[in-house]
Amino acid sequence: MGSSVLAFDYGLRRIGVAVGEPALQTANALTVVQNRDSGVDWQHIDKLVKEWQPARLVIGVPLKMDGSDTDL
Repeated sequence: MGSSVLAFDYGLRRIGVAVGEPALQTANALTVVQNRDSGVDWQHIDKLVKEWQPARLVIGVPLKMDGSDTDL
């Protein structure tokens, strides 16, 4: 298992994916996963997890700019 972290920023049309390396204290944008009419492209996410074998997955909490909750 790797030491990297995959982070997901969920949106209704797209999911931004970043990879973090805790030992290096770095994070970089990796890719964007499209949400199709049928829903999330789980095959793409599965491929990313298998490729990177992260130690952790992080899912962002969608908040408004003022920090308040959204419908998501």
